[in-house]
Amino acid sequence: MRFELLKIGLLASASIFLVSGATWAQAPQATSEEPQLPSVDVIQQQPTPAPQAAEPKAAPKKKTAPKQAAPKQAPTKQATAKQTTPKQQPPPVQVVSPDPVPPSEDLFPQEIGPVVENPIYGAAASGGAAARAEISAQTPINPRSILPRSLEEFSSAATHISLEQLTEQQPRTTNEIFTRVPGAIVVNDDGLAHHGGIGIRGAPPRRSRKILVMEDGQSVNLALWLDPSVHYFAPEDRIESVEVIRGTVITHGPNNNFGVINIRNLSPFGPDETVISGAIGWIKNNGADLYGLSNKRHVHTRQSFDNVGVVASYSGADADGAWDTERLRHNDFYGAIGWKGVDQDLVVSMVHARQRDNYDESNLELEEDDSSPGEPEAAFFGFGHCKTCFAPGAIFNTYAGDITRAQITHNYYVDDDTTITSRLYASRHRRDRYQIVTLEDDPSDADDPGLAPAFGIDGPGGSEEDAVYIPEDSMFGRLRTFRSIGSEVRAEFANRPFFAGLSQDIQTGIRYEYQDFKNRNFLGLSGQVLEDGDEEGLTIFERNLRANTVSAFLQTSINAAPDLKVVPGVRFEYYHINRDSFVVAEEEGEAEEAETPADEAACEEAIGEDECLILEGIHRDRFSEDYQRFHVLPGIALSYTGLYRSTIYGGYHRGLSTAVLRNETFPAPDEIGNNFQLGIRSTALRGLTFDVAAFHHRLEDFQIKQAFSATGADKVYNRADEVHINGVEMYGRLDSQPFTGGHLNFFAEANYTYARSIIHKGTIDDDGTIIDVSGNRVPEVPMHVAALTLGVENRAGWHWDASATYTYRGNFYTDELNSPYGSDPEGEVGEVPDAWILSARANLRIGDTGASIFIAGDNLLDKLYITDREDGLKPGMGRTIWTGFKYKF
Repeated sequence: MRFELLKIGLLASASIFLVSGATWAQAPQATSEEPQLPSVDVIQQQPTPAPQAAEPKAAPKKKTAPKQAAPKQAPTKQATAKQTTPKQQPPPVQVVSPDPVPPSEDLFPQEIGPVVENPIYGAAASGGAAARAEISAQTPINPRSILPRSLEEFSSAATHISLEQLTEQQPRTTNEIFTRVPGAIVVNDDGLAHHGGIGIRGAPPRRSRKILVMEDGQSVNLALWLDPSVHYFAPEDRIESVEVIRGTVITHGPNNNFGVINIRNLSPFGPDETVISGAIGWIKNNGADLYGLSNKRHVHTRQSFDNVGVVASYSGADADGAWDTERLRHNDFYGAIGWKGVDQDLVVSMVHARQRDNYDESNLELEEDDSSPGEPEAAFFGFGHCKTCFAPGAIFNTYAGDITRAQITHNYYVDDDTTITSRLYASRHRRDRYQIVTLEDDPSDADDPGLAPAFGIDGPGGSEEDAVYIPEDSMFGRLRTFRSIGSEVRAEFANRPFFAGLSQDIQTGIRYEYQDFKNRNFLGLSGQVLEDGDEEGLTIFERNLRANTVSAFLQTSINAAPDLKVVPGVRFEYYHINRDSFVVAEEEGEAEEAETPADEAACEEAIGEDECLILEGIHRDRFSEDYQRFHVLPGIALSYTGLYRSTIYGGYHRGLSTAVLRNETFPAPDEIGNNFQLGIRSTALRGLTFDVAAFHHRLEDFQIKQAFSATGADKVYNRADEVHINGVEMYGRLDSQPFTGGHLNFFAEANYTYARSIIHKGTIDDDGTIIDVSGNRVPEVPMHVAALTLGVENRAGWHWDASATYTYRGNFYTDELNSPYGSDPEGEVGEVPDAWILSARANLRIGDTGASIFIAGDNLLDKLYITDREDGLKPGMGRTIWTGFKYKF
């Protein structure tokens, strides 16, 4: 099968490029001039007749003179067969630092670390591909990584967070990692940050729906073409690095209007190690202590055996959330096997995780008829984190998730300039939720248990099947299962001729992916506590969706001048969506209490009780729909390195964001964006690293989620005809060590994002009244986000560091009308005020023992603030303290 995929990939790649009018002929490698940024010599280890013995595992010296590369020698199978030495393979790429300079000129955080950090290549002949993955204007051809390790020539705004930076930051959640990424917007509503809360450059962060989020190049969005929500991020303990592209990206999509996130798991080609860590946490939620101390545990081992590397990892957590009723739990298993030969390498990896959370999306809201503007906010600050104070039945609300993802990646190195990557992947994500119908419900205290919900006869709408009658003290379940399978072939043809003596590095690829999504909501009996695995009940919503998709891209990096790279490209997206509906509810439908004598009589006839909830607008006629689309999405980017230790980058690309199709009008319009950026990153000034970029987005048919849900149909979505986003993102870090020398370094790190997300053209239907919302802000998007960190680190003897961070999240609105704070009697919509949050952390490495300890805290001032309005007011996490240890050997 691999050779068939290889043949198909080569034929497809050749066909696409021939149509473009270019030539694929092999040309001599062009001689490049020295860049103006600090020189980093990349020594490519050339293929030898057989694998050599592994190098010693001691850390390489940081200041050595560059070595001369060995002459090329083509590998042969015969020579390999005669090899008698151990088959363990040395790393294919060795990065050697520049010649020594005085300490005052050495940028402390920029020191060159291990030979290769978190490698994606392993074969002896991978030197050429690995060198381009080290420094390049475009992404590595291996889809497990989306950024070259050095951003010196990269043609887009990007951030690479290394393992060393992760260790220094000591993040307690994955979301916290992104507080140091310029352009990133984080709105977190759960204690372990698994349920997605990241936006980039003005994209609403709710469930990270507008962002392509990946692990090792495999999407973790539930179903990119059907429902791109994120409900499970990798635990931070098994993350070895994080890559973020903000802006122009052709090689990955869809959901690429704003940016792409890739989380790199432990590589089987990395150094041998075993790590054990654990932590306990105290979380102040101002309510009853229902669950006790929070805890985390982790262990992983990475070992190599000749040409095979193996990784096995376990991570688990049991932690409180923002409400006193919330408890987040996961058990996460990750494994990978890597094999490296002479001209090929192969990685097989798999993730299996199990979530069992006491968590829901029903928050504090009041009844409109019994409340007045301002009362929900007053009640919120009165209750604090105590949800049991107003919704005792919420302790029965649960979320159950089972996640399995697997992929196989194979690299074939035809020669130093030609690489073919093949990938096969699959995933399954079961995500079931059980919760009370209304906040007042408590199934454990039902007055009349055992009543069954029923469709009414001659209901309030006048037809026989237009309403469902729901007993009070009931629960409902939302059962969703997402599956996908896909295959992909990518190819890189480096150092090919362009014209007029110029050279280019060509990348191309094609991918097929199938997805399906089963979605069903049902109601249980009154007094029945629904638990994980329950499926029996009255179905009030059922839809199944399928997607067949083909994606392809063609991109080339042209060496237009010694210091100028121009990267034009085009992406193709084709998809065919099928949707089968069995039972559906109108989007705006919400269950209402029976109030009139006629309503009470209908309740009595349907369920045998005159007090019930009535949900109208139910349709049970089965029907099927489908549509298909094809998009051509061009782009161009550039990077200029002619300035001293600086890179100017910029570009334009046309992107596509997918839609949540559970309740969307069908066929759904496509959210297409025209996206521009221009920026500069630099280390030209002693001790200072900075990155500044301006961006502009014009998006058509922008899907917006409302702050409330319909009881039967779940989430409610609208469309804005056109959205404009203008903004700037800034990052800077100042270190004292280049000025003072020695091992002690004081530093300040800051980032700031301004994103003015405006509905340029749009209307909404408010109970039959059409309202123009043009000029209003896009819901869920703060205009200002910032973080300032001050710290000190010592790298002599017992290494230690300590830092404190003030994070600012600006205000935002949760509806298209931009309802002001305190204007909604229910509390569902309105302004979410801004918030300043203080956090701190300290780490101590105990000599050379391999042991370290840490202590960290979030919201140290214990500020009670509104983090979001999602079906009511939701508090942010209270004061949280974590302390723990790590032992590495």
